[in-house]
Amino acid sequence: MPSSAVACDRLQSVTSRPLDPLEHLMLTDARPEHPLCFFIECDVEGVLDEDRLRTAVAAAALRHPLVRCRTGWHGWRPHWLEPDVTPPLVWHPAAGDRPWRAPDLATESGVRLVVLSGDAPDRHRVILQVQHAVCDGLAAMEFLGDVWAGYAGLEPPPFSTRRRSDDAAAVAPKTTSADIRRDAVAFSRFRPRPLAPFRGTHKGSRAARTLDPPYMAREFDRATTARLKRGVTARGITLNDALVTATMRAAIEWNERAAGEAGNVRINVPVNLRPPGTRQPARNVLGYAFLDRMPEECRDRDRLASSIAEATRWILATNAAAEFLVGLRAVSRVPGLLRLLTRLPVCHATGVVSCVGDPSRRMRSGVGKIDGLDAPGGVVIRSIRGVPPLRPRTRVAIGATTYAGTLALCCTCSAGTDHRDASARFLDLVQQELEAFSE
Repeated sequence: MPSSAVACDRLQSVTSRPLDPLEHLMLTDARPEHPLCFFIECDVEGVLDEDRLRTAVAAAALRHPLVRCRTGWHGWRPHWLEPDVTPPLVWHPAAGDRPWRAPDLATESGVRLVVLSGDAPDRHRVILQVQHAVCDGLAAMEFLGDVWAGYAGLEPPPFSTRRRSDDAAAVAPKTTSADIRRDAVAFSRFRPRPLAPFRGTHKGSRAARTLDPPYMAREFDRATTARLKRGVTARGITLNDALVTATMRAAIEWNERAAGEAGNVRINVPVNLRPPGTRQPARNVLGYAFLDRMPEECRDRDRLASSIAEATRWILATNAAAEFLVGLRAVSRVPGLLRLLTRLPVCHATGVVSCVGDPSRRMRSGVGKIDGLDAPGGVVIRSIRGVPPLRPRTRVAIGATTYAGTLALCCTCSAGTDHRDASARFLDLVQQELEAFSE
């Protein structure tokens, strides 16, 4: 029996169980206008074979039970059902199709792979869309890595042997809950302000094509990326710290222009809670950190970045992001409370920032490389980027990847009548802020 099938048999226990609190949150919080889907896009060059890719998707899905599961209800709790669906491959959809519609987890997989034509006959945009209840972005990258490994005719690397019950200890806060709650008050001082809606058209923007995904991307060339990395290193901060700083300052400038008042800002930062080197079937293993700042604390760029870096080090050292799961677990035990809290007209965060580093390392596909670029099965992956989902009143999300020495930003923004136009406008502000960090 192929090792992937053996792995699938061993991992059936992942399914036929209640959704855990984070999965339950992602399923409950989704709604038609905010489907809680994130995207990972690969720009591929070469002759891409549809049948070969479809076979690779099906083979990869055997290793990741949740991407083949639907949800059902027992009592008041949603449950994962036994895996009986396969993530679809939507190949070059026609203009009348709806490739970005939200998956209905009651009837289909929460994962979809869409292939669009690129800027040339031999260029393709391969886009993975994932409903967040299924897994987080890092897990989705590993699933996509298994797809590319299968496309190249390779066997994906094995999973870790850690049991599911081990995860609780792995993500437990390293200090007592009381200590974390006391210290975390510094990051929960006020109610943040969402991005104010604006009217107008971004200069140079073009009308969206029917099949364009609901986000915008921007890449920095290798030389610019290298200067930025040297600049943040010289300041004793990380690229993630610089990006959070840039997003905070961009949000303040946005609101000053759109509403005449900056308002307080809070950035939600997803934090990976897996032990280093862990490789498991796709699921959510993350917590959230919330970084609050008032406008006057954001005026000095370098001072703000330094404070963000200090806060981030503390969060990582204490596993404070896992405290979010502690509170969520208590809420999920009360029938209906989770749904009530997600429907309150409250802004929980101004924006979301997710900086995942090199997605090629996250995918771990094992394929060969050409000039530092992954080259599975006769094609070359020129770029990889991704973006987190939006929820009501959290009107901007930024994803950052660094692949083959190139920084790519991906943005989705709902603070305008045209989301892609708003995303381009917000990316302008973030790019301006990041360039100030360059050496």
